[in-house]
Amino acid sequence: MRRSGRLGALAGLLAAAALTAAAATSNLNLSKSNLYRLTYHANLLTDAQARSMLAELDRLGPMDEARLKQWLPANFRRFGVKPELVRKMVILPPGQAGREAAILLLSDPADEAKAMATTVKSSKSNSSD
Repeated sequence: MRRSGRLGALAGLLAAAALTAAAATSNLNLSKSNLYRLTYHANLLTDAQARSMLAELDRLGPMDEARLKQWLPANFRRFGVKPELVRKMVILPPGQAGREAAILLLSDPADEAKAMATTVKSSKSNSSD
């Protein structure tokens, strides 16, 4: 009985550690439009919200970095983004990460390199578009 109790406790600890590790793993998604490429953490936007935001940005036309950095936070709530969860926003002009301007919305700034790699990798895999 004592042994099975210890094994149960050990199994519980291992399960808790696995859940913690899974929660800590960043989940980055990427959406594209005609003008923009959006990389974001899954806790910030759903795919539908990202597509809606990109459609609106396409309707507005190309914007420079300064305008995007102003427009995005001003419209986060309209697209269902909780502004307090966006810890870092990076804007890359067209050509730096592909034909489209790239927008990185991160809830964990430590994931910037991973988000950049995801964005650039996607650009290279779609370069024959």
